[in-house]
Amino acid sequence: MATKDHVAGYTKYFGNRFANLSPEATTEEEIKDVYKEWASKFDEENSNARIVCHKPQAECLDFAIKKYLDKPKEEIKIIDCGAGTGWAGVELNKLGYTNLCALDISQEMLDEAKKKKIYQKFICAPLNDQQSPEVKTGEYDAMICIGTLASAHVKPAALVEMIRMIRTGGLVSFNIRYGELEIYQPKMEELEKARSWEKVSKDTVPQFDVDDMPPTSTFFVYKVLKC
Repeated sequence: MATKDHVAGYTKYFGNRFANLSPEATTEEEIKDVYKEWASKFDEENSNARIVCHKPQAECLDFAIKKYLDKPKEEIKIIDCGAGTGWAGVELNKLGYTNLCALDISQEMLDEAKKKKIYQKFICAPLNDQQSPEVKTGEYDAMICIGTLASAHVKPAALVEMIRMIRTGGLVSFNIRYGELEIYQPKMEELEKARSWEKVSKDTVPQFDVDDMPPTSTFFVYKVLKC
């Protein structure tokens, strides 16, 4: 999770939770264990690290929804993949979105998200290349996915499943952290060439507001062409 340029910062704020995670060897069970232990401290530690990405990324999705989806906000179904304790959902709710679903690999993280009282549905499931039986094909109008596409957590093949969850014409939005774009970009481009989706925006957005953590990440919005 921590890039080489910011290992000291991640260790300072989050301890050694990610020291032994790797794209090649880490299992989903190991990821569950990390977040089971972290859930009760997650909000406090991220606040201390001055994470600021959720508000601007929710605003980017809101802008795209206004442009591409012809529905009232209260009717738009949004799935928050890798919802964690619900920071993205809070920001979307502030913008007027109330039909929100939280999906996360960690039940403990979802239990924390429930306390915020902004999601209507909770799904405890990993985000990978397998179809989630709790999500119908094309069930949602839009997706937000913040801080989840990290190579030790979610493989690029999961992008196919992310597209499947969203209806044709709907929107998939996600951020990719500093130093990780080259891992996901080949799959992103492959899906674009296959006409599964098309990119409608790419923005550099604030990530952390402290000097020893990544200052920005890249936020993408794609329109689904076929789910």
